[in-house]
Amino acid sequence: MFASLFKRAEASVDSALGELGNRLLIGIPFVVAIGFAAASFSSFANRTYGPEVGNLIVAGGFVMLGFIVALIVKLRKRPGPSPELHEEAVAEEPPSAGPSFLEDEKVMSIVSAAAPIVLPAMLRTATKNWPLILAAAAGLYVFSRSENAGGTTQPAPPQV
Repeated sequence: MFASLFKRAEASVDSALGELGNRLLIGIPFVVAIGFAAASFSSFANRTYGPEVGNLIVAGGFVMLGFIVALIVKLRKRPGPSPELHEEAVAEEPPSAGPSFLEDEKVMSIVSAAAPIVLPAMLRTATKNWPLILAAAAGLYVFSRSENAGGTTQPAPPQV
């Protein structure tokens, strides 16, 4: 009875891992090329402007690259419908959080197949690195609070 379920889960995991492996194989040469380009640019900037200013220029280049990548990811994440359609949709239906990625059958089959293997390893790693896990959780909490607090305005303190 469960054999077909396990075979489907195994096939889903295999196809997802195969696709991830293919993407990694394609991406590795580009990452190496970016590393060599950064080393070459760093050497050129250090020779031209000196070590302090050269390193600042390279750091600024990586910051700009990070902003560009973040912008691309943000634009890909939410396609922009026309404003007229958005206003009609808001007027017709109440806002919802949208479907969760866990509602996808393929994702759930992968998670259910991988959980018995991954969960014990994650727990062993978490118990060894609990200060790092705690610091990461605190950082995520602070960043999630800062996004929520950005939209609200606090009243100004009374002037005496």
